[in-house]
Amino acid sequence: MTVSAKILIAEEDESLLEILKGLLRVFDHRVRCCSDPVVIRELLDSRQWDIFFCDTRLWRTSLKEGDFLEMACQASPPIPVILLADYAEVSVAAAALSRGAFAWLNKPLKTGLAMQTLNSALSSRVSSSSKPIAQEVAAGKAQVAEEHFSLIVGEHPSMQDLYRQIKTAAPTEMTVLIQGESGTGKELVAKAIHQNSPRANKPFVAINCASLPENLLESELFGHMKGAFTGAVRNKNGLFLAADGGTLFLDEVGSIPVSMQLALLRALQEREIRPVGSLQNIPVNVRILAATNEDLSQRMANGLLRDDLFYRLSVFPLKIPPLRERKSDIPLLANHFMTHFSQHSAAFGISAEALRALSGYSWPGNVRELENSLQRAVALSDQKVICLKDLPDYCQSPEKIDKEYTVAPKNSFSLPVLSGDLTLKALLKLCERHFLRHVLEQFAGDKEAAAKSLGISLATFYRKYEE
Repeated sequence: MTVSAKILIAEEDESLLEILKGLLRVFDHRVRCCSDPVVIRELLDSRQWDIFFCDTRLWRTSLKEGDFLEMACQASPPIPVILLADYAEVSVAAAALSRGAFAWLNKPLKTGLAMQTLNSALSSRVSSSSKPIAQEVAAGKAQVAEEHFSLIVGEHPSMQDLYRQIKTAAPTEMTVLIQGESGTGKELVAKAIHQNSPRANKPFVAINCASLPENLLESELFGHMKGAFTGAVRNKNGLFLAADGGTLFLDEVGSIPVSMQLALLRALQEREIRPVGSLQNIPVNVRILAATNEDLSQRMANGLLRDDLFYRLSVFPLKIPPLRERKSDIPLLANHFMTHFSQHSAAFGISAEALRALSGYSWPGNVRELENSLQRAVALSDQKVICLKDLPDYCQSPEKIDKEYTVAPKNSFSLPVLSGDLTLKALLKLCERHFLRHVLEQFAGDKEAAAKSLGISLATFYRKYEE
């Protein structure tokens, strides 16, 4: 950076101060550090600063006798404020965004993310004559999102624990069972494990086991020989051979029929497969990663999953937290998605009111639902800022939504308009189709969440949906 900035740091942790001072002075920034609230107010009042780093505890202390954040925002021009927050204080830092803070950084600081956020704040400084709506933008430029493993976004402690487990599992050959609700990003976790494993330069092959009927699933996984069944006009290699040397990701593994589970178990244990219609086994070198949004222990109890297959799949179990349990990541994810959408269109921001609504909703469809909702809002918005009116109706009044909301609001369903004479079978078929569409719309197109809410398997939902 060719122009140095005047930076004020309000922080009590001396070790953190030394790190920040050293980092910032390498780039020729002028830095002043202080931990005395009285002196901080004097400095904010008497001098013009380009950036203000402030510890969340010191900011809360200032609320009684002169809000640091308010002073910085009312300066002319306004001073971008970057909060420094421990994990226990991320909710406080997130609340500060709606009051005008530019961003927050989690402690311990990551130098790359800190400099990226600083440069973004310096670039975004606007004059006091800016349009009023720019003052409402809380998340569009609020916090630069770090993509862990170049794939996953989130800084909540539960996500940090997940990253540590991924780093532990990746270099091994262990079979990993990834558990999490629909939309939490199970395939991203699988890709992160593969890309950080010794097999990274080999194929990563994924299949949703619930999307195919039993007869096709066996052929898809193991391959088949010419003439093995009607339509088998040539030999075909299955996905095990396609992933040879690399990784095979079995999504919704709990949906595999009991009749096929023994063949899968033998493939995992013996490292060889037998194509449909073949009399010979073929050796394969594949690492298996599996995922499910179901309770596999309950499926075992119901006789729908072999015990030995479950234990073979869950050598290293991973649990992805649902979005409602890490709401402090919502502003970060929102900013990440808006940045991604802006690569294909004009840059967008998010108003403070819209961000509060996003943070207040329970997101039964998790990160996928959040992404879909923001993509829809971008398409509907007539400005460069996403406002509350651009969000789906169920996000606009989050306080009315049960935090444990897991099923679609079926009571809002209305029967389709009927015309002509219909048999009872045709009428039931029409109502079923209309209801499936209604539930799918409630879950923003998430078929897995819709199937779960209806109490049917994903395979059954796919079949009915295709019909």
